[in-house]
Amino acid sequence: MHVCLLPAEILLDIFAIIHEDYNSVISHATLAALARTCRTFKEPALDTLWKHIDGFEPLILCFPEGVHDRDVLGLGKLTFIRPPFAREWDIFSQYAHRIRSLTFEPSESDVIDDRIVQALISAPSLTLLPNLCRLHWFNDQERFIPLLRCLLVPTIRSLELRSSSSGTSWVPSFAKSALLISLGARCPSIREFKCVYQGDSEDNSDIISDAVCGSRELFHLETGVLNTQALYHLASLPSLKSLYFRTYNIDSTQTDGPEFISQINLVHIAAPSLFALAHCLRNIRFLCCRSVALDIDLNPWGAPYDPLVVPEFIISFSKHFSPALEHLSVSFEPPLFSLEDEDILADSHFALAFDVIAPLLSLSRLTKVDLDWICASAIDDASLKRMAQSWPLLQEFYFGSGCRWLVPPSLTFTGFIYLIQHCPALRTIDMTFCACSVDTNSEPFAKTIPNENITNIFVGMSPIVDPVAVACQLHTLVPNLSGVDRFGPLLDVDPTSQFRNIDEGWAKVDEFLMVLNTAAKMKKSIDQVIHECPGAP
Repeated sequence: MHVCLLPAEILLDIFAIIHEDYNSVISHATLAALARTCRTFKEPALDTLWKHIDGFEPLILCFPEGVHDRDVLGLGKLTFIRPPFAREWDIFSQYAHRIRSLTFEPSESDVIDDRIVQALISAPSLTLLPNLCRLHWFNDQERFIPLLRCLLVPTIRSLELRSSSSGTSWVPSFAKSALLISLGARCPSIREFKCVYQGDSEDNSDIISDAVCGSRELFHLETGVLNTQALYHLASLPSLKSLYFRTYNIDSTQTDGPEFISQINLVHIAAPSLFALAHCLRNIRFLCCRSVALDIDLNPWGAPYDPLVVPEFIISFSKHFSPALEHLSVSFEPPLFSLEDEDILADSHFALAFDVIAPLLSLSRLTKVDLDWICASAIDDASLKRMAQSWPLLQEFYFGSGCRWLVPPSLTFTGFIYLIQHCPALRTIDMTFCACSVDTNSEPFAKTIPNENITNIFVGMSPIVDPVAVACQLHTLVPNLSGVDRFGPLLDVDPTSQFRNIDEGWAKVDEFLMVLNTAAKMKKSIDQVIHECPGAP
């Protein structure tokens, strides 16, 4: 054997590549074969093979055949014929101490029976998996909670608790509440914690908040409602870099809330209404935040938002977030484009004037602005120019395109040109505007440098006139533009003439862009051939 293969660290790297580059069946078989090859390979190969497991079946199958079996008369679950003896638990331990990561899915209830659970929680060792670092527990059944309790060891750095792999919340119970309250003592070094404890009650909020307060090294937190004590605790953690939480009733009389002074890469806040979110932002300051995402629950039977609350929300946001903010995203759940009520789609009452958006202009380092929920029919080209000049670093811009508002926009193709002119790093544009040709010899068209980063745009319900001219001018400004996405026709709504045949108009733009792009590629190829010919100038 070559001397370079002797260090265990080298072997671990090689075996990790084998484990990652092949599907699980091939990689597991290969690592098992390597473990049997020689003593040098055995330990690193087994460590890699057992580093992560899904469920407990692999461990149960390590016991001798006379200990476990399939419940043939039942549902084919794994079961114990008898309790394992001490020497047989030693075999289990040989593999258990290698496990660093475990995922427990809801399907485990179909794999192991209560005898397995009872034996595992009664194992001779006080810690079932003593070196466990990462635990994803996607199961809601009460009978497995004692088993979960045995897995909560001081070595855990990442913990996720959910009802299922696709679900987002954990259904509350007394046993789960007791376990969460003990989490700080059991796992004092958690750095990543994800647990949305389902329900709106104050008790559930206090329980999850108590668990959060017991964690001193949090790097990433994703949870539900937090009380004021938990928020103050999180604000005191220099390690915290990303925070997901939900707000409900914030005390509107409170004036001095927590201030997050350490650098946070991402803050994600969900709220039941724009009003609740505005109150939350009025009481919490994020002084060094780079990215913020805000989700508001949309009442499917009511208005999409209260226009009178939006100014308070914008002002609170601009005052309580860092001027160094780079990403801003505000969305509604479900998204506004799911609304198809004719009165809502055609009501100009929701249109927001520029002075509502103006406080955000102070955030000069924004690279992403996602305000596609706004009815931007009152924002004109001059206003958009000021926005573009205030956000010169913009790379992604989503504005007024997320809902099929049947209100004629004040923005025109000129506003689109201002974006290209003042935000040279743009690569994504989603906005609604009236598309018609402009004078190519006048400003701002004549003085705008083409943007080669943008390959696709979304125009929502943008009215269009003269698709051929629009396509030509778009190709000049955005030479790599390959297509234009938009909403389809509204089947149940009778739009005004300005909004009829929108889809057909933009489909023509797509056709002409295809022709223009093909012609540009042909010309580029010809120019390259001419340049490479001998004697070419």
